[in-house]
Amino acid sequence: MKKVLIINPNSSEKMTKDIKETVDKLNLENIEITVINMKKAPTVLESFTDYTKASCEVIEIVEGLSGYDGVLLACFGDPGLFALKEICPVPIIGVGEAAFSLAQLLGYKFSVIAASTKAKPMMDQMVFSYGVGDRLASIETLNLPIEDFLYNEGLLLEKVVDKSKKAMDSGAEVIIFGCAGMTMLDDKLEKQLSVAVIDPIKAGVVMLVAILTGGFHISKSGLYENL
Repeated sequence: MKKVLIINPNSSEKMTKDIKETVDKLNLENIEITVINMKKAPTVLESFTDYTKASCEVIEIVEGLSGYDGVLLACFGDPGLFALKEICPVPIIGVGEAAFSLAQLLGYKFSVIAASTKAKPMMDQMVFSYGVGDRLASIETLNLPIEDFLYNEGLLLEKVVDKSKKAMDSGAEVIIFGCAGMTMLDDKLEKQLSVAVIDPIKAGVVMLVAILTGGFHISKSGLYENL
């Protein structure tokens, strides 16, 4: 039995509940998953300032980690991920990097559906920092703060469908949800549009389980060396 810790780096219990529901529906065998959220972090993470505040609390948890075989950071922006890879004693990945990796297996061009207008340049920077900028079709934004759609699935689905159509017009073959708060909409979107859809929570869990099953490890030589 492999034990996985999923860390929601914000303090939203609603988002944590949604993440757990998504994971439970995967019905993974021989995997025990615990989902937690932070206590002092912002309720939602929508800026680099939010990312920094949240990552400090996550680092404290990971530094004292024991009893787990792998860790998943459940925020699409992967806040503090490189530092966490340095110190985490077990494999740790972010849902953002997992989604980008999976997108390259499912199609050529992908688009990211982000939340606010602020998220667009943040996602653009993220895509190129991960080296997948040449596969990017577009970044579409809902022009909504996360808290405006977190409790309104109908509004969220309507906006996501509209922006996904625009992404497809830009050449996207794969749609990536650019926020963990959009989890559980992938099946509904795929029913309406003939396009591959990636829920980053699902992508992160499945790829982390694959890493653990294969016995792979995060390299501690080079970028993630802990001095």
